[in-house]
Amino acid sequence: MIRRTPMYMFYLAIFLLSTGFGIMTPAVPLFAGLTFSANEWELGILGALVALPYVFAPAIFGKLSDRVGRKLVIIGGLGIYLAASLSYAVSSGLSQLAVLRILEGTSFSLIWPSAEAFVGDNAPGRSRSAAVGLYSVSWSAGYMVGPFLMGILVSFTDIVYAFVCTALLMALSIIVLFYVRGAGVSHKEDQVTEMTSNMGMPIILYTMILWGFTVLSFFFLFPAYASMNGISPSFIGYLVGLAGIMRTAVFLFYYRLVQLVKEKMLPAGMLFLSLAMFASWAMPSIYGFAVSVAFLGLSLGFLYAYSLVYMLNKAAKGLYAGLFESSIGLGQLIGPLTMGYLGFTIAPSFPYLILGLVGAFSILITLMAIRIAYRRVP
Repeated sequence: MIRRTPMYMFYLAIFLLSTGFGIMTPAVPLFAGLTFSANEWELGILGALVALPYVFAPAIFGKLSDRVGRKLVIIGGLGIYLAASLSYAVSSGLSQLAVLRILEGTSFSLIWPSAEAFVGDNAPGRSRSAAVGLYSVSWSAGYMVGPFLMGILVSFTDIVYAFVCTALLMALSIIVLFYVRGAGVSHKEDQVTEMTSNMGMPIILYTMILWGFTVLSFFFLFPAYASMNGISPSFIGYLVGLAGIMRTAVFLFYYRLVQLVKEKMLPAGMLFLSLAMFASWAMPSIYGFAVSVAFLGLSLGFLYAYSLVYMLNKAAKGLYAGLFESSIGLGQLIGPLTMGYLGFTIAPSFPYLILGLVGAFSILITLMAIRIAYRRVP
């Protein structure tokens, strides 16, 4: 059974910090574009810089949390993010933004593997899928609320206040974490479902590399692309928030969905990903973008939760959660650099065509993995 009191306080802390992250998702590229006239290639570089430490650091900090406890590592990451968000408000050039993006990546490396491992520690056995669903709802709801909040802020005041608001949310999250009680470290091996076990680590890591590739490429390039096609900054925030609504809905009903769809969660997620990217490429309008972000939210929900449950069924949860996040970081490093360059040199719409084709190809990859898994079942 899930230890409800510490877990629900923990979910509140995750919601608060994720709301801050959700504010920053559209705020940083908008700030870079509107204040410093950053082009697609520069935005791609800024987007990738957050992943520079995220390729290797999550596995290190995840392993550290296995030894010293989860909360201490999470609070350290929140402190770094608080300082970085305040520094955005007083930054004066793209070079300073670049340094702050690296600090953001370091902070993510401390927070996410430890947070995921904390869920695994406090939700053993069959309760883990439900706990991962609730945890995913908490961070996804924050990422959903954040862009809407940013849209409201920029409608009535200067965008720098979005960074101040983020800092306040980080401070509130730290306060809530002090009231969280629960297991801090666990090395207990849990049973995994037969099909998930047989699908193997490579397909999960591939899925999360693509997840990170898509998330950071889309959300860091999309604000400028949408603005170029006549969408206002506040409405861009609402569109990003719509993706969060759809992703949160998947997480909310994840336990039922995984029982219904089972191993087809990954191919379904890839299908939604492909449809989302093709919509942005083929219909660069308010309606096309709304369809795109809605399908993207569904895709992110299907792929993330299923893959995370697999990783948290391992013994050293901090280490494996770190590997999970490092694979996301690798995708986040490659994605914005390549997609930003293609958008700058060929056409701003071109990255969405490429992402759509990659999503379609990945449907075949995951279906092949499922077929191989069935053959391995005795």
